[in-house]
Amino acid sequence: MSNSKASVTVNIADRQGEIEVVDSAFQVVANGFGALTVDLAPGLYKARAQAGGGRTESLFLVEPQAKTLTVPLNAIDFANPAPVQEGEDWTRRQQSALFDLVASEPEDVGLGWDGGLLLSLRQDIHLDHDEGRSADRLRITMDRLQLRDAMGNQLADFRRKEVHLPELGLSAVNLKLKAGYYLLGYQDEQGETVLTPFYVVTGWRSQIYFQLPDEGPFGYQDFSDRAMLMTPSGMGLPHYELRRYLRLTEIARYALLQGRQAITREEMNALLQDKFFNPLFGLFAAHLLLLSPRPNQDLLETVIHNTAGMIGVDNPDIQALRLALAGLKGESPLASQGVSFPPMLSASWRALLDCPAMVVANPVLREVAARQVAQGPWLAWKLEEEVGGRIVSRSGDSVLSPKILELTLNVPSKVLEKLNIFTKIYNFTTLASPSWELPDTTPASEEDVLQAIKDLACNNPWNEIIRAHKKAVREGQGGLHLTNLQFSLLPMLQLIKEQLEEGDDFTVEEFRLMMSGLHVPLVVAAEALQDLTEKLATIAAPSGG
Repeated sequence: MSNSKASVTVNIADRQGEIEVVDSAFQVVANGFGALTVDLAPGLYKARAQAGGGRTESLFLVEPQAKTLTVPLNAIDFANPAPVQEGEDWTRRQQSALFDLVASEPEDVGLGWDGGLLLSLRQDIHLDHDEGRSADRLRITMDRLQLRDAMGNQLADFRRKEVHLPELGLSAVNLKLKAGYYLLGYQDEQGETVLTPFYVVTGWRSQIYFQLPDEGPFGYQDFSDRAMLMTPSGMGLPHYELRRYLRLTEIARYALLQGRQAITREEMNALLQDKFFNPLFGLFAAHLLLLSPRPNQDLLETVIHNTAGMIGVDNPDIQALRLALAGLKGESPLASQGVSFPPMLSASWRALLDCPAMVVANPVLREVAARQVAQGPWLAWKLEEEVGGRIVSRSGDSVLSPKILELTLNVPSKVLEKLNIFTKIYNFTTLASPSWELPDTTPASEEDVLQAIKDLACNNPWNEIIRAHKKAVREGQGGLHLTNLQFSLLPMLQLIKEQLEEGDDFTVEEFRLMMSGLHVPLVVAAEALQDLTEKLATIAAPSGG
């Protein structure tokens, strides 16, 4: 047998997906994205690829005398929350019902008429032959979905004209809405609510598609798998065009999730051309252009300008893209009133965080930064608390604010690497702990503020707090609600405490590095420390028992 190797090229038809080449011993010998070329010895191999929940694979043989070999893989059927794949009779019926709803006129339920919203929730009914159970799953999940205005007020009547077709595994609302910013929320079985933003633009209808998982309850994590479109009001799309738009949406979403410009020239051209019928394609295309090693600044500027013409120059995703473009050009960000509402895309949010001044002026955006949760390409965050159905931020200033803010407004450790092992969620119940207070509110030197942070670290039993949380979970008790950011601050403070107890100093530079590693505006980190301190003060006194 020849010992020579052949040059093997494996490629996916549309270059979408992660590729692995596996040998006859079931060992992965090569991997890549979209396409790869590898030298292989003679033998039997399998090329497999996956993307967006879909898979494809092919066996191939490298002959002893082969010099080159090309292994084509079919384009992967992306999993899609809308029923876009051809299939069984029930799939076609579900697809027809939903697409007819897309073509229908939105209902007027008294919430405005500038634009519209189509929200669809579906499940694969062939997986559940119990129609009663299917109907219950749809109803319970739909009941937990919330529509809120920009102020956080729940629009309780948005399901008044709900289309409920449990025999088809489908539930949807198709309504007219006033133009503006909105929040879509989901409250899970534990009563925790996660919010994600979207907007309605005059003359356009926003379409949001969800799919129930095959097993288990729907959850806010499923928000990351949603598909979204914006289409002109009163303009129906042929079924084949709607299927094409939804597939292109999933390709772009997957590419953004990968954090690379994993998209073919043809698909990019489709995004650019069809953005006039779906402005979200313009946002996707702009962010994908930014992922290029050398972004085409002229093309990027044109895409941003054209998309802004459809959804507004003050749109938060547009403002974030303008900031990113200014950074590419080495220009200072244009003077702005700040961003008034969170953007839809995580990529836009990251661009805003690179310019903290755009975030810190707005308390809602600071709450988002402190409470963000991973939702793929979409921005989402946990709700802090509600009073009368409205979002409520913590009010009032602590005596600690000037000291903490003075340090963190400048603000980044040898201990940064250790943070990665403290990613689990912590909480705590009533526990005796000394409060941390500073008597005056006058600005202090960085050294004074750093000493205050050291005091906070040293004067609280962080290990005991963590153990108390575990005990509370075991016994089914509640605790003080901490933000995701505070989940990171707890172990950070424990690490500072350990460092100081070992005789090593903790410096301003280390704190600055630590804060930059959290990738939040420094004022947000300051508020999280301040709020954490106030929560500790509430449990400072020993319990009555």
